[in-house]
Amino acid sequence: MDAAALDELLGGTAREREESWRYSRNALRALSQQEFAVAVAPVELPAELLQQFDWPETRATRLVFVNGVFSRALSGKRVEVAQDASNHCELDLPQDLGEALHVVYVSVPGATPTRWQTNNRIRLGHGYAPIIEQHVGYAGAEVFGAVTTEFVVERDAGLGVTTISDLPDSCSLYRRQTVSVQAGARYRCTHALAGGRLQRFDLACDLAQADARCEQRGVFALRGRAHIDVQLDVRHAARDTASDVLWRGVADQRARGILRGAITVAAGADGSDAQLQTKNLLLSPHAEIDAQPVLEIYADEVKAAHGATVGQLDERALFYMRSRGIAAVTARALLIAGFCREAFGAIDDASLRAQLDAWLVRHLPLAGDTV
Repeated sequence: MDAAALDELLGGTAREREESWRYSRNALRALSQQEFAVAVAPVELPAELLQQFDWPETRATRLVFVNGVFSRALSGKRVEVAQDASNHCELDLPQDLGEALHVVYVSVPGATPTRWQTNNRIRLGHGYAPIIEQHVGYAGAEVFGAVTTEFVVERDAGLGVTTISDLPDSCSLYRRQTVSVQAGARYRCTHALAGGRLQRFDLACDLAQADARCEQRGVFALRGRAHIDVQLDVRHAARDTASDVLWRGVADQRARGILRGAITVAAGADGSDAQLQTKNLLLSPHAEIDAQPVLEIYADEVKAAHGATVGQLDERALFYMRSRGIAAVTARALLIAGFCREAFGAIDDASLRAQLDAWLVRHLPLAGDTV
């Protein structure tokens, strides 16, 4: 892939990416040295792939993008969206949608390595709206996708976004989200990330006006040689704003996870409340997790805290469970699942919780596996 194509997919320039990608430099270099043709959207999808996102409760409110191209045939009837020639969509969320807006991105391999990208802008003017973002694909030749999404949450509105990533090893995905949260508005997101050769997620949240609030939760569950790099940037730009960020990471075998969480409280943003916490488990001597919390404060009367830990399973808890007759593999699985589910506690929708539990079962790293 040439430099211009990489800049188009990832945004910015090579110099701007140098520091941001420091922990994923080798993974990015390996991708940049491949030749990727522009992907085309197939006419039909295999039944097993359709089943991954064909949820009965969201069939009417589903938007499906196949290799970055909007598919009217696979999308629901209650949401209208137009996509231009550069794969850009704009959507104003209606108040009476009923069910969650289910946005699905499907990566379909071609005969040779391919790449795709899409850009979306979603605005919520009133009330509360839930969004489910899902990433799926099937194995084959390499696919490199890029999704850029801009969310605007206007005054006193509330937006909840839940992301489920479930990719085969032959897929790489770059996601960049920017969120503007205006006066009195609320933004809440939960991310469940697993699979893929390389996943990079950049989230920039701007608490732009007084009393804007955001809550961020996330889990990456890694095994094999999976590589996930998460870069969070929360900016308190106005007074009396609040952020609460909590992530959990688990890595087994030769996987690598990165989480950089940066919170900035700008001058004049007095009365802000900023909290960031990340806890991580290493289940193999070959796995690696890099956790970097960053807190910059330029205002007075601020409440702020951050913390990061990287450790192993609690051997005392494991011993206790085994002493009660629970097999070692089962005990480890229960402990890891409980550790990850802490990030899903705010999900009230029972069907969505069931989807997240099923995702966790599919991707739960089991300590002791080797590659």
